[in-house]
Amino acid sequence: MAQETAAVPDLTREEITARVGMIKKMLMVGGLFVAVGYLLVGSALFFELTQFHPLLDSFLATQTQHSLAGGGPDRAGGVALNAQLATIHQWPSTLLWLKLGGVAHILTGIFIALAAIVRALSMMPDRLGSMMMDQQSASSTDVAPADD
Repeated sequence: MAQETAAVPDLTREEITARVGMIKKMLMVGGLFVAVGYLLVGSALFFELTQFHPLLDSFLATQTQHSLAGGGPDRAGGVALNAQLATIHQWPSTLLWLKLGGVAHILTGIFIALAAIVRALSMMPDRLGSMMMDQQSASSTDVAPADD
């Protein structure tokens, strides 16, 4: 029993050009997502190294009798201690959000770029056929019949 294949209509030059343009847009969007992701991760590292770690160092240097969890002798009336602890405890969630958001943006950008690559590869037979047809039509017009 022979299997019949459906004929795929040939794409016109305009359709091929439109698809190539869409692939370029997909790559640009993927690149934009990756750039935003790297900016988020980079800013998280920047904030961690320039603000969070010095904040921890200053707390550990000034509050030698207290832990980061807030334990220690007589916290009553320690407004400076409570303010430092509140500031320190707010940072990890912000840093985690920046890092996870950055990684998510990077992965989304990679996915979009891979989808564009797959789309470009699936279009190759159409582009090759179009180029071969153009080359055949160009070679047939270049060869003029000989007049004797």
